[in-house]
Amino acid sequence: MTFEELVKEKGYSISFESIIEPRTNDVKLRIIVNKSENPTDLLIFPHPDSKVQTLQIDFKNYVTYSVIYMVYTVENSTEIADGDAFQIYGKSNYYDFIQRETVLNTFFPNDKLIHYSLACMEHKVDIISKHEPIITEIDPKTIKK
Repeated sequence: MTFEELVKEKGYSISFESIIEPRTNDVKLRIIVNKSENPTDLLIFPHPDSKVQTLQIDFKNYVTYSVIYMVYTVENSTEIADGDAFQIYGKSNYYDFIQRETVLNTFFPNDKLIHYSLACMEHKVDIISKHEPIITEIDPKTIKK
């Protein structure tokens, strides 16, 4: 599955599990989320009765990322994003801030960078990258804590 396919899906919620920086040749940022049509399943997970899909989201590289607890976020009507839980921004204050406060254009003068976002139940994760992430469904028992 692709991130854009997840952007188009409706009727489910995601919960934040973890984020790490593996620093391998293939993966610089890895995010684990749980996905379910029933938000209660995400709250009781890993209960055996919960119907949850665990997704590993790998970015080959990234410019920046941010994780913020959802209660501290603010809705902004000037931003434009496609998707519900998985989002791709066409216009965002976060992206504008990163462009304004960094030397981003020096490193990526002609590259198209994309602002990806995960609107989890309790967290919002924002990633700016020129690489579309690789998404894999994984067994949650394989996650290292």
